[in-house]
Amino acid sequence: MKLWKLTYELSSEFTAPVTRNYYSLRCFPRDSAVQKTESLCCGINPSTWKTRSMDSFGNKMVTGCCMEPHDSFEMSMNATVERRHGTENETRHVSCLGMFRMDTRLTTAGSGLREFRESLDLEKKPEEDPWDKTLRIMDTLFRSFTYQSGITAVTTTAEEAWGLKMGVCQDYAHMLISLCRLEGMAVRYVAGAIPGEGATHAWMEVFKNGFWKGFDPTHNRETDESYISLAVGRDAADCVLNRGIYVGGHESVQNVHVSMEEA
Repeated sequence: MKLWKLTYELSSEFTAPVTRNYYSLRCFPRDSAVQKTESLCCGINPSTWKTRSMDSFGNKMVTGCCMEPHDSFEMSMNATVERRHGTENETRHVSCLGMFRMDTRLTTAGSGLREFRESLDLEKKPEEDPWDKTLRIMDTLFRSFTYQSGITAVTTTAEEAWGLKMGVCQDYAHMLISLCRLEGMAVRYVAGAIPGEGATHAWMEVFKNGFWKGFDPTHNRETDESYISLAVGRDAADCVLNRGIYVGGHESVQNVHVSMEEA
């Protein structure tokens, strides 16, 4: 077990004042059998009103609005999180596992990923444990893809990333999800944090016998007590950590910084 200090800081600067700035935030630690939020403090400025809730995937949310004219928006979240090593026993999604086996716009495999899957000869071990199979797929994927920022975007699909053979953690997660869904597995996308990144991270989890097990294809390893989960979903579109819309045709510059260190 490890105790972590997690900070998520968001700032937006507008070229001229805007109004009716509606926002939704999912950048808060989840609570589960392996992760417990000991303390959490969130500051939002400016904000006329805000509401705490939870989405259909069990992700904590804060939604709100600033009605008055403003040329900057800031949000800061500080949390202390206890993280244990092990698999996550979560019954919330057991009755609807089918949605984690279905393709999404970001994870649908095209001819490139399907050819890659055929090259793995997975049919030779049809009864292979899904977690062991995920490890095999992940290892080959890791050796076939290069981490490179600035090449892909949040809208890049798994198939598009595979065609580029370069991308970031979101792309690694989407490709592994796509390949595992071709094997009939129930898998989900995870947005979270690990130490030393300065930004958020992404990985995926595979369901087996009532438990979710995490795999990080960017680093070719299983997740452990150094991974803090913020949001889960079918793909990255379900796990957008901050989103907003405002009145005023002005440009904005957004910065996000994440820090995670042992408490």
